[in-house]
Amino acid sequence: MEKYIGYVRTSSGRQVLGLEEQKSRIIQFVESNGDTLIDIVSEQDSGKDNIRLGLEMAINHCIKNGYTLLFTKLDRLSREVEFLFTLRNKGVKLRCIELPELNTLTLGIFGSVAQWERELISSRTKRGLQELKKIRKLGSPQNLTQAAREKGINVIKMKRLENENWRRAKTFIEHFQMKKGYLKLTEISEELNSNGYRTRNGCLFTPGTVKRLIKTNH
Repeated sequence: MEKYIGYVRTSSGRQVLGLEEQKSRIIQFVESNGDTLIDIVSEQDSGKDNIRLGLEMAINHCIKNGYTLLFTKLDRLSREVEFLFTLRNKGVKLRCIELPELNTLTLGIFGSVAQWERELISSRTKRGLQELKKIRKLGSPQNLTQAAREKGINVIKMKRLENENWRRAKTFIEHFQMKKGYLKLTEISEELNSNGYRTRNGCLFTPGTVKRLIKTNH
């Protein structure tokens, strides 16, 4: 009976469903083979970074207790072939659900493919950023006509006015001014936040946000 430490990883904090999907596959794999799952280490970090606290912990558990490190895909562990062989040379037993026949040959081949994909993604990202900089430069405020600037400002104002959170906060400020007879940005922002109001983006109000909202009303 094999004993496993599962390892799941996504790059972004928003990819929670990706973690859950990996956990589910690991649990199903272990149960279907009648083996034992000791623990699942979950981590959200870039695959380019091989110094990850969760991964280090999982590796140490495996080396110390003779457990096997189980993961769904090779790139969840690393996209660097040298690092993968370092783990193998340390004596870490590796098991990949999507690559059952994981040996020196397949580790080298698929590890190289994962690294190539990482380099390709990095190259595409750099080219994309370069193109984006060109577009932003062409569309920067100093290159726009006065009419274009005014149109952009009007669009922003309309979006603010159309937003439900923005409208509710606007009404609150109007009532505040009628009741108090004055406008104090800090006091208004505190009152809005304590009463559960949020900005159009769902954030807490600040004096600066209140000031922008008041200006939008006129």
